[in-house]
Amino acid sequence: MGGIAFACAHWSQVCAYLNSVMVHGNIDRLKSFILSYGIWAPLISAFLMVLQSVVLFLPAFPIFVVNALAFGLPGGLLLSWGSAVLGSVSCFAIAKTLGRPVAQRLVNKIHLETADVALKKYEKYIILFFGFVPVVSFDVISYAAGLTLLTYWEFIPLVSIAQIPSALFYSLLVHKVNQRALDAYWVVAAILFFLLGIGSLTVRIYFRRRQRKEIAPTPF
Repeated sequence: MGGIAFACAHWSQVCAYLNSVMVHGNIDRLKSFILSYGIWAPLISAFLMVLQSVVLFLPAFPIFVVNALAFGLPGGLLLSWGSAVLGSVSCFAIAKTLGRPVAQRLVNKIHLETADVALKKYEKYIILFFGFVPVVSFDVISYAAGLTLLTYWEFIPLVSIAQIPSALFYSLLVHKVNQRALDAYWVVAAILFFLLGIGSLTVRIYFRRRQRKEIAPTPF
């Protein structure tokens, strides 16, 4: 009972911090929270990354930034990449093991159907494309991939490559800012990267509205 109470107390603390980060975007608060666990800090960061992947209620961006700030360029990059891959594999495993009904409870149905169409039309290598151009959330792609005939040995190499761009970009960007070596090229790259994110969000909204119109009942 004591162990359960301890776990519940820490879970409440985790939820409170996540809510603060989600609402206020407080990177320093998240960094302090993760580092407060001492030698367990990397595991806590990895847990939060997997949690945001599976539950889809928190963007990965703050965790990428905190990893780079807290663990430096090599350590933060490796931690961000490894935990992002683990998060995607977790989504894949949930869908593969528990099937579509559970996946649809965790992911917006329209988003999942969009990912289904992309995977059926362009096959498994579309996973690489969405790692570089995030038109559809990568976690949704991972869930959708788990509903196909893809095996773990096919999915893991693809997702390992696809998760490199985001982890590398954010880690290098934070490192450049800390070193006060952010030149014009990096500023332009950062603007383009964020514009790509805004564009991908716009595309998602467009496809969501179009699919809603397609499934809406036709008036007589």
